[in-house]
Order: sequence, then C-alpha cells, then structure tokens
Amino acid sequence: MRILFVGCGIPGIHDRFDHDIYQALKEDPGSRVWRVSPQSLSTALLHELRPEILLVAHGSKTPLNLVRYAHKLGSTTALWILEDPFEIDRHRGKMVESYDFVFTNERQAVKEYRRPRVFYLPFACNPHVSRPMAVPPKYHSDLCFVGMGFPNRLELFNSMVPFLKNLNVKLIGDWTRWGKLHPKLRRFVIPVVNDFMEIQKYYNGAAINLNIHRDPVRPQYANRRRVPSTSPNDRAFILAGCGVLQLVDDTRPDLWACFLKDREIISFSNPADLENKIRFYLQRPDLRRKIGAAARQRACRKHTYKRRLQELFRLMGRKWPVR
Repeated sequence: MRILFVGCGIPGIHDRFDHDIYQALKEDPGSRVWRVSPQSLSTALLHELRPEILLVAHGSKTPLNLVRYAHKLGSTTALWILEDPFEIDRHRGKMVESYDFVFTNERQAVKEYRRPRVFYLPFACNPHVSRPMAVPPKYHSDLCFVGMGFPNRLELFNSMVPFLKNLNVKLIGDWTRWGKLHPKLRRFVIPVVNDFMEIQKYYNGAAINLNIHRDPVRPQYANRRRVPSTSPNDRAFILAGCGVLQLVDDTRPDLWACFLKDREIISFSNPADLENKIRFYLQRPDLRRKIGAAARQRACRKHTYKRRLQELFRLMGRKWPVR
C-alpha cells in the first residue's frame, strides 16, 4: 500500500505527533510510506507519488484544494484531528467535508460534524520514545507537571501553595502566557517546550507525575458551542508508556475505558484529595513502581500508535499492516 503522510506542519509539541505516527507507519514492511510537511505538499508531488492513502494529521496547515486533488487522482483521504474540542470551530465545514474519512481525538466531537465516516480515535503512546529510563539527578523531583500554564491549571497550583512550596516540584513548559503563577511557585518553572525527547527525562525523574486536563470551554478557545470533553489527553498515554505513576483529574470518563482506574492510573477529585494522594504515594515507592509498570503493560499492549493505525485502516476498509 502506498501511503503519503502529511504532518501537522506546526513547530513544537506537534512534532511529536508527526514523529510517532510516521514511525508507526514505517513498521509495516508491506507498505511504502512517504512523509511530507503541509508546506511541501503539491499537485506535482501527488501526481508523482499517486498514493493510495493520503493521511493528514491535525489538518489546519494542509491546503484543502490539494486534499480534493488527491481524491480526484484516486487517493482515499483521511484526516486525524488532534485538537478537539478546543479548535472545533476551525474544523467544521470545509475542512472535514474535504476528506473521505475523519478521525478525531474527542468522542464528543463525532456527532458535531454531522456527516458519515467520522470516528473517535484516541491518542496513544510510542513505546520506543515514551519508555522507562534512568536519568541524572537534575531531572529528579517529588512532583512534576509538563504542559502549558492554562487558567484551570494555574488555579489548582495556586490553591496549593502552602503544601507545594516545601516539595521538589518541576513545572515544565510556558507558565507566563495564560495568567500568573504564585510567586512562591515560580522557581519551579523550567521553560522546556519543544524538546519531547528531553521531556521524557523529566517524566522518568519524577516520583509522581500530574496530569491535569484543559478546561474545554474557556473563551480563548475556538469552541463557541461549548462542546464538552470526555476523552483523555495524549499525556495520559505518554506517562503510561514511561511506566511512571500519574495522578489525573477525574474529568474525562473515557480514560477509564483505556486504563483501570486507581490500579493503573490514580484519579483525584479536588485539591484536598490531590494533596492527600501526593502525601500517600510519596511515602510508597514500591507501590508507585507497581502501578506505573501496570500502566505501561496496558499501554504497550493496547494503546500504541500502531494499534491506532490498525483501527484507522480497518474503519477505512483496508488491511494494515499489509504483511
């Protein structure tokens, strides 16, 4: 099978999606796979390669006239949306209508598109990247969170200052764009944003990793109809792949269709509950390792990008891997 994969075309965190999807596609020796950026896609390239499948990630940077041209050449076109429901207003209409098949990371977005051949396809992990590893002391912490300092995350951390200020905490990412972090927590910020290989080291160096989902209906997002979110973020699968303990806010019920609640991933309901669980698990390294190992076992068995692509091609009526 000839597959042309068009990456996100957005520098930074989206490079990880491009890397992981493309690496999984190449695992099939029976397929010929090309990777191209949206900016390098052209009618000449499509005419030269004549892919059977045109698979586009994210989609916002890929010209829709080229997607339609590929369809005219005989390609089956597929879009894997990675930012629902936060950018759903940008996906409705011409974008999703230009593809033969649409896959979205958010279950609640499927019905919003009001067209056939739209499917829920959750995130996954790349076990070759997200994996257990020994790291130097500079990466060690009691508590680590990797992600943007969105308002709901700022609210949570700022409410826990008396407890957090005495721990070894690492907040990895941009914590200046969306609001103000409490002054006593600013020393914990490490502004690593785009280097996903480096970020794996912080995950592995933490006794406890936090996973705090975004609030899907903040006014700054392109979600005017306030579509809710019930599906897990990519961090849930990345942390599971690393085999580390994660404490996750109990706001995404679809997560528990992927992992066993409080056996493979630990949930928390509010700041007080989170503080209690941090205290509890910091004192139990053997239990942390056991839970993290169980999460990795589940992720490697059920939630890899290879598994997701098998489902994607199955829904398209194709067998993959070919051999």
